[in-house]
Amino acid sequence: MPQDFATIFESRRSIRRIGPAPLREIVNTLAFATRPHFVLDHDPHCRSRRPSLSSGALHPIDPLLIEKRRSFRVMRYDAWTHRLEVLVIARSESLVRFVERCTELLPDAMGTSIVFAGYPGRVAAVYENHTSLLWRDAGALLQTVALAAAAYGLGFCPLGVLGGEVLEAIGLDPRDCQALGSAVIGRPR
Repeated sequence: MPQDFATIFESRRSIRRIGPAPLREIVNTLAFATRPHFVLDHDPHCRSRRPSLSSGALHPIDPLLIEKRRSFRVMRYDAWTHRLEVLVIARSESLVRFVERCTELLPDAMGTSIVFAGYPGRVAAVYENHTSLLWRDAGALLQTVALAAAAYGLGFCPLGVLGGEVLEAIGLDPRDCQALGSAVIGRPR
């Protein structure tokens, strides 16, 4: 039965005991929180209206999913096309370090990790003092995904780990892309 927003808002809590959830459910949760509902025509910055707040409607953050089933997989969710892109892992030791840090913080969370990868250049193209705006966008997106997870009946817990190891593992240059936070999502146990 669908829940009203007040119920979701009041019931949202960090869930620390999390099991795996089907990837389809996680992707649908991310889509609910990030898919564009309106795109500004002929805009060089691709501004869009989405459920999450964003400075200048730029939405400079991509969620990366880190899944460990038989082996590690890192995927980028593309809100524009509603697709997952499987990324090449260049440095698996960095990914192992990230997973170990997450396990230290939440030993009972066996769900899928999310790292919020921010692109400062997208914001710097429009704003002079862009750094704090990128961090604000990350907080807004984290909260929106947390509410969407609650609406979908999934467990969600933000972590005290930024996730830079994941960006390093897939070979992203820290000058172009920054890790802005991480969380675990899955089925509550």
